[in-house]
Amino acid sequence: MHSSFALVQTGSADVVWAKARAAGEIRAAVDALDDAGAALRGLAVDTRWRSGGVTALRETLADVGRRVGVETAGARDREAEVARIDAT
Repeated sequence: MHSSFALVQTGSADVVWAKARAAGEIRAAVDALDDAGAALRGLAVDTRWRSGGVTALRETLADVGRRVGVETAGARDREAEVARIDAT
């Protein structure tokens, strides 16, 4: 997934504010994804003992954890895109 941020040329202060706001929102999303990933890793470790239901749960947690990692990487890419925006 690739996205591009386009800022309307309205004035330097507006662009700086928009960039700061976008960076803050993306940082909050990355932090939430990091927290979710850590919680999922903890749950996976806590369910190491074996049984049919727990094994299925553990596999699901591992899958969701991998998907959270992909989303986190994407959010970090967006964060880097915002950082590269020239607000002058």
